[in-house]
Amino acid sequence: MIVENNSILLIEYDDNGIHYNLPGGGAEPGETLKEALIREVCEEACAEIEVGPIALVYEFAPHKQSGNYDVQENHGLQIIFECDIKEGSQPKLPETPDPHQTAVKWIGVDELDSIVLIPNIQDQIKDYLRNKRNIDFIEDFRLKPLKKS
Repeated sequence: MIVENNSILLIEYDDNGIHYNLPGGGAEPGETLKEALIREVCEEACAEIEVGPIALVYEFAPHKQSGNYDVQENHGLQIIFECDIKEGSQPKLPETPDPHQTAVKWIGVDELDSIVLIPNIQDQIKDYLRNKRNIDFIEDFRLKPLKKS
């Protein structure tokens, strides 16, 4: 989740109608979650980012979905980090975008209720921005090594 000047960076898709997603995606073998996020935002929005704290955690359980997304997906967990665009980086549509990706847009936080955001987490985003609270993200490789006895 990248917010600047009370606007949020979203990826626009035209697939049976216009809808939006936060930039991001899955980790590839050998990547940490933060490395995957940096790569995915670069691929989808041509932007370099600094990954911050966890803002939200979203569970998608296909058998209990909130809408009729008509997708065959596995049960998944999305960890939504608060991120910042690195100075000098300008988000834009990549030369070879994802299928159905039509734009990279800054949408005003006050406009979120007027768009289709998948997943439908507009209320949770607005609540987070009003009442920021973070969850520590602990990366094992950054911990002090155990002392051997």
